[in-house]
Amino acid sequence: MKNRILIICLLLLSVLGILFLYDFRVETDSRTQQSVDGTSFSHDPFNQVLQEHVDEAGRINYTKLKTNPEKLEKYLDLLAVAKPMELSYNAQLAFWVNAYNALVIKGVIDHYPTTSVRKVKWFRGFFYRLKFQVAGKTYTLNQIEHGIIRTEFVDPRIHFVLVCASTSCPPIENSAFSAEDIEERLETATFNFVQNPEQVRIDRVKRRVYLSKIFKWYDDDFREGYDGVADFLIDYLPPEDADFLLAEDVKFHYLDYDWTLNDQH
Repeated sequence: MKNRILIICLLLLSVLGILFLYDFRVETDSRTQQSVDGTSFSHDPFNQVLQEHVDEAGRINYTKLKTNPEKLEKYLDLLAVAKPMELSYNAQLAFWVNAYNALVIKGVIDHYPTTSVRKVKWFRGFFYRLKFQVAGKTYTLNQIEHGIIRTEFVDPRIHFVLVCASTSCPPIENSAFSAEDIEERLETATFNFVQNPEQVRIDRVKRRVYLSKIFKWYDDDFREGYDGVADFLIDYLPPEDADFLLAEDVKFHYLDYDWTLNDQH
């Protein structure tokens, strides 16, 4: 009897081990190598993808895109062999922001239908376990965001243009970023995010400010050139709200993050 129980336990452990390895295995998206001009880069294919699949609320028609992924795949082929280091600073920033957003979309449609990126590989595996080819190297989304964008382009406003395919993320825009418009659109995206009561809300009666968890997770980023989150926010709020934020008795509370997929359906 004891031997039978032991055998059953071992079998259960084996099954659980297989499931564990399956859910945590790395998935690598490989791309065919081809030559590209290193002095310029076209985001036109991604721009077309966004215009055709993103609505005014920043939601994506993943069903349609999964059925017709050709333009997105074409853009990912270009990303795989691009030479961003040969571009200007603004062009590099636009390149990596577009790359991150495009690869998030790719990760979603590869595992669609799903209702959340958190259901694609357990324990944040969507960001840590899926790997993509960019600029001749293999990266996870986590490596692109934290190892490249946050490290090489030290600007807290980037958090309002990087989209993690979730409801509480900033809405994805329906056009790709470029070297010419990245600065203006960073500023506009930040302003729109701060002005959105679902992301930043002031309760004068309770002396509280309710904030997106983005401000908590990346608190250190809002100390680059600022004295913290409050100091950063006052640049994007009317004077009366700015004064309220700087009062000593005001408490900051962070809102629950909604990881529901930013899906039109």
